[in-house]
Amino acid sequence: MNKVISIPSVRSNIRIVEAFVLELNDALDLEESILDRIMISITEVVNNGIIHGNKSDPKKQVHLSCTCYDDHIDFSVRDEGGGFHPDDLPDPLDENNLLKEGGRGVLIIRSMMDVVEFRQAENGMEVFLSIRRAPLAP
Repeated sequence: MNKVISIPSVRSNIRIVEAFVLELNDALDLEESILDRIMISITEVVNNGIIHGNKSDPKKQVHLSCTCYDDHIDFSVRDEGGGFHPDDLPDPLDENNLLKEGGRGVLIIRSMMDVVEFRQAENGMEVFLSIRRAPLAP
């Protein structure tokens, strides 16, 4: 199964992304913990694309796609901004950065998804994410 949407860079459009994830869950009937990890991660990446990538310019789009496999789900989120280098983000766990904004979303995403890759796209930044459809057995 493949799903694709593009949304204008308006913060309130995050509800469209939430609906996208819930429709995905309707089709796949994911475990609640997996659904929560997907919802938090995808809304965070799209929100970052809207705010930081596209500077909330409603003329620019954030593109979200997912491809479902038997054992995992891949997501791609691409904005139309200038991009960034994730290694340049301040470490939000560093004592000097605890009260600073920036980097927390990436930390959260990396902790929730099984694979997170940042790629400079031709016209924007692409974030590739992947998650197993079932948690690992203890």
